[in-house]
Amino acid sequence: MSPFLIFILIMLFGIVPVSYFVYWYKYRNTIIYKTALAILITTFLIGIASFGIGHYGIKYIYWYIPVGYLALLTGNSIFKKYVQKPIKITTDTLKKLVKGDLNVQIEEKYKLINDETGQMNRALDEMITSLKKTAEFARQIGEGNLDHEIELLSESDYLRIALTEMKEKLQEAQKIQEEKRIEEEKRSWAHEGLANLNEILRKQNDVEELSYQILSFLVNYINANQGGIFIRNKDDSKNITLDLKAFYAFNRRKYIKKSFELGEGLVGSCAIEKKRIHLTEIPDNYIRITSGLGGSNPRSLLLIPMKLEEEVLGVIEIASFKKYEEHQIEFLEQASLSIASSLNMAETNKRTSELLEKTQQQAEEMAAQEEEMRQNMEELQATQEEAKSLTEDSEQQIIKLQDENDKLKRQLEKAKEKISKQGNKNKK
Repeated sequence: MSPFLIFILIMLFGIVPVSYFVYWYKYRNTIIYKTALAILITTFLIGIASFGIGHYGIKYIYWYIPVGYLALLTGNSIFKKYVQKPIKITTDTLKKLVKGDLNVQIEEKYKLINDETGQMNRALDEMITSLKKTAEFARQIGEGNLDHEIELLSESDYLRIALTEMKEKLQEAQKIQEEKRIEEEKRSWAHEGLANLNEILRKQNDVEELSYQILSFLVNYINANQGGIFIRNKDDSKNITLDLKAFYAFNRRKYIKKSFELGEGLVGSCAIEKKRIHLTEIPDNYIRITSGLGGSNPRSLLLIPMKLEEEVLGVIEIASFKKYEEHQIEFLEQASLSIASSLNMAETNKRTSELLEKTQQQAEEMAAQEEEMRQNMEELQATQEEAKSLTEDSEQQIIKLQDENDKLKRQLEKAKEKISKQGNKNKK
């Protein structure tokens, strides 16, 4: 047998299988194994060419060139297919990821490779999936969906930790902003209510009508159910009472008690203590509590004193089947100040009107008396003039009578003289 053939057989069935097994056993599932396989095949071909030249002589060296190129081409093809191409796929994917492109996909066959390139591609695919989830998480946060959750991959997952911290800070900021918005809505609600209330206060002057308009507005504005307004009343005996001026109730039931003295019941206690009373647990015998409201038990009962410079002018009592919120109570306390001022002004205007009416009545009575006195004076003057005229006529008649009397006296004296003369004549 030819030594060249023996060499080929030894290389093919001896050295190559042993080398293949050694590389496979030691470097299986690694790039080194595939690189070594390419080198082994290349070396095998080069070795055959070198042995052939050495066996047949230097004159056959021209066979070395094609065999060498064939060996390099074969080794390069193996290396390119099993090493370079998977690495290039990984490199191209990484370049796209560097530019922010997450729409890249790695072919399944490159992820099933059992060497380092397969491991890199599988890890890279997991990283792409993770980045997509992280990007989706960031997008949801950007759209305001702060309830969106994402799981940390490890304690060193800095990107997701940073995004989670950002979400928590945004949630805190959103919470603060929501609280500010709610507070602003409450302030706006209170300002609007006070503005509407002031419109009512400017339009009414009658105390009872004003009380009803105020109460009706307050009960509806805070979504309550029943209410009453008690106004301070001071009679001539200086006994101060709080009298019901207006009530509002959906069932239109009348109040059991319409007047309270200071310190009597909840209404009187609120007036004497000059501070609000807020009950959230109303006992079953609520009707027997000397407050103003009757009917079924409400869930909340609120009494607000109407103060003007620390002087209580009345009490607002409102009941509801819902619990009052703090901003509603503050609104009622602010409203009570304006109501107290308006009710005081209305009461003052009422008293002024009554005094003015009484004064006008007295003035009219005095004018009537003056007119009557004037007529009496005129009648007296006419009587005096008539009496004076009668007196003058009487004086003239007296004078005339006196003249006639004097004339008669003269005639009588003349008659006496004639008679005397006649008598003398007769005596002679």
